[in-house]
Amino acid sequence: MNNIKQKGSSTVEFAMLLPLLLLLILMVSEFGVMFYRLNAVSKSVQVAARYLSNNNTTPPPDMAAARNLAVYGNTAGTGTPVVPGFTAANIDITNPIAQHVQVKVVNYDSNFILGDALNSLVGRVTGGSVPMTLHASSVMRFAQ
Repeated sequence: MNNIKQKGSSTVEFAMLLPLLLLLILMVSEFGVMFYRLNAVSKSVQVAARYLSNNNTTPPPDMAAARNLAVYGNTAGTGTPVVPGFTAANIDITNPIAQHVQVKVVNYDSNFILGDALNSLVGRVTGGSVPMTLHASSVMRFAQ
């Protein structure tokens, strides 16, 4: 083989594979952040449900404190939310059966970390904007 004719071929191969490698890295990081946010939302909902189930007293427990606990990690409602864009309006607390309490997340849309750049790219492929709607729910029985 003539080494002079092969000079620069590895640079061309690297230039061809670089966009695919970058896309793979960005996809892994986006899904990693989404799984982190889903886990954080799930754990915060579980903590709020546990708070309500352990505080089944008369008068009923403070629902605002439970919402603050789910969103901020404390009952005072101070600090930053556990995930970006998470508010008390995203928490729904129901008591369908007298012995159980259900805490769930409603309408929490988590956008991509790259923002509008990736959202517009995915929107072109799917025909619209695609924020990820995360769902989490926890049901616990009241302590007796």
